[in-house]
Amino acid sequence: MEVNALAALAMAGSAIAHSVMTLFTKQARDTLVFRAVTVLLCVPVCLPIAIILPFPGWEVWRFLLLGAAIIWAFNMFLIAAFQRGEMNLVYPVMRGAAPAMAGVFAFIFLDEALSLIAIIGLATASAAIIAFAWPERNGVPKAAALAFALSAAVMTASYTVVDASGVREAGNPIQYAVWFFILSAITMGVTAIVRRGRRIVTAALQELPGAARSAGFNLATYTLALYAYSVAPVAPMAALRETSIVFGAILAALVLKEPFGLRRGVLAFILAGGLALLQLG
Repeated sequence: MEVNALAALAMAGSAIAHSVMTLFTKQARDTLVFRAVTVLLCVPVCLPIAIILPFPGWEVWRFLLLGAAIIWAFNMFLIAAFQRGEMNLVYPVMRGAAPAMAGVFAFIFLDEALSLIAIIGLATASAAIIAFAWPERNGVPKAAALAFALSAAVMTASYTVVDASGVREAGNPIQYAVWFFILSAITMGVTAIVRRGRRIVTAALQELPGAARSAGFNLATYTLALYAYSVAPVAPMAALRETSIVFGAILAALVLKEPFGLRRGVLAFILAGGLALLQLG
């Protein structure tokens, strides 16, 4: 199979896994503790692999450390956005704006030029994703929620480019991924302990069942994305990953009984068309 096609398949898998992980996150009582427990549960899987594989050099660690800081900021903005706005508003904005930003960042930092067709496709896909879950009725966006969602989108675009650079430097997506999860477990774990104090044990036990289910999907979505970024251009892969919103809407309709609607059906086709143009470009 052609490398770009294999990368696209991996990124589609990453999008599906991300949508499932998001569904579990939406059901959490305490999003901060849920995210912390989820990444902490990834450590028992990652640590033995990290010991077996060669220890990364500084040229890789500089990206790992920067990426860990950015993903921590992303999680904080995500939590703040969820506290101030509905999921069907903030999640599409934070994920939908990211591919366009990632394309710009990849052009600036990785010298990945986009053709006119690819630019049109990227703009179409990003606009469709943002519109995908815009409020149907009484849809007056909350300024604070959108501000945090857009901040999360900036972090998503930033860690996309940083991780793409880091995994290409490492030459091994698995090596990069395991250290990423170990660092994320440290930053999120410490944050949850500081924020929740004595309540951390009770909150963690409450979130444990859902976090245990989410951890496997968390490992899958990130590792598959890293592989795709290591062999294919960042912009189209980033846009393809954000189709997680479409899968998420389907899951929400099936699991949470949220309506899909004609508007979302039309936008799904527009999104697919934009991604097709992106691939042709």
